[in-house]
Amino acid sequence: MNRIKNILLWLFLIPLALTAQEKQVPIMAWSGIPSTEINLERYLEMKEMGINIHLSTFQNADAMQKGLELSSQAGIKLIGSCPELKSDMENTVKRFKNHPALYGWFLRDEPVRKDFAELGEWAGKIRAVDAGHTCFVNLISSINPHKTNALGTGSYAEYVSTFAKEVPVGLLSFDFYPVLNVGLHEFWYEGLGIFSAEAQKLDKPFWAFALASSYNELHPVPTVAALRLQLFSNLCYGAQGLEFWSYWQSDGLRSAPISQSGKRTVVYDRIKTVTHEIQALSGVFTGSKLVSVFHTGTVIPRGTTRLSALLSAIRVFEPEEPGVLVSTLENGDVSYWVILNRDLEKTQKVIVSGNASLKRVLNDGTVVNADRYDATIEIEPGDVAIFQFPTQK
Repeated sequence: MNRIKNILLWLFLIPLALTAQEKQVPIMAWSGIPSTEINLERYLEMKEMGINIHLSTFQNADAMQKGLELSSQAGIKLIGSCPELKSDMENTVKRFKNHPALYGWFLRDEPVRKDFAELGEWAGKIRAVDAGHTCFVNLISSINPHKTNALGTGSYAEYVSTFAKEVPVGLLSFDFYPVLNVGLHEFWYEGLGIFSAEAQKLDKPFWAFALASSYNELHPVPTVAALRLQLFSNLCYGAQGLEFWSYWQSDGLRSAPISQSGKRTVVYDRIKTVTHEIQALSGVFTGSKLVSVFHTGTVIPRGTTRLSALLSAIRVFEPEEPGVLVSTLENGDVSYWVILNRDLEKTQKVIVSGNASLKRVLNDGTVVNADRYDATIEIEPGDVAIFQFPTQK
């Protein structure tokens, strides 16, 4: 009888494992491998850290060809650019558009409103030759979403929506590095919420960053908790792709996964830990639609909404102070309730119980009935606890 139970359990878990493998979260490394270090070993090293897409600019089209070939051999994709993408756009796009490792074309980082017309024209010309790959532009962070004169718009929401209307891209991306030595940036969750809401209105997926380096004295060297908090927060707000800046340390940075001498740093293994955790849960996040996101606590982050009601599948929910983030995601016939500990220092206890339909998604992606666990759970700093229930029609 025990053997039969084990076989049935094994058969039950197979589909979950396949789902996780088939639905990988796009995880991109910005600022790839230096030209003097480009070889297959380096690309495989990037993949080992959990990267499946890298963004790189090359000194010429022939160098980009080599980057695509090595990316293909390593099993990762490339968002690439070279001078010829501007000077000889049509021939360059035709040369690479059928390469299996190409993910998209990199145009610009952090444009302001006055740049949109030129970018829109350039992206439109590329799209006319290659409709199968997205043009990629990363937008400026919402450091203060209420003071955007420098961006050329009246609000941060207007900045995002105007860009999307004028520049034909397949996805939206923005950076915000909220983990400071003194705590979390006060505008982070507000800005993330604005970007997420605009992406939903535009019906476009969005990608968001985590800081993989330390570029000034304001930011600490990334810890596992800080990486988890940034990445899981992005996913809880509906991000469909994740990004790291910067992969290779350059002048002015105080840390990165790979040092200027080409050696792995402590950040490399920290990122590797978190990316593997996320991919184990890729079946939860990939393809999910954000339904709602709320916060709890006596004091909630600026620009966010307090949780005031529970889902029908949840009967008891009692989080500790200083509070948690709670996101509801819908993914076809199933929905997920993701509880994120937004504290970087303290493990939080949360009491959760629900009706018979409620299931618990474990950290390895397996799903079990929630009542197999005690109602009191502990969530480590920056980490998540995930519950599953049938989507209500």
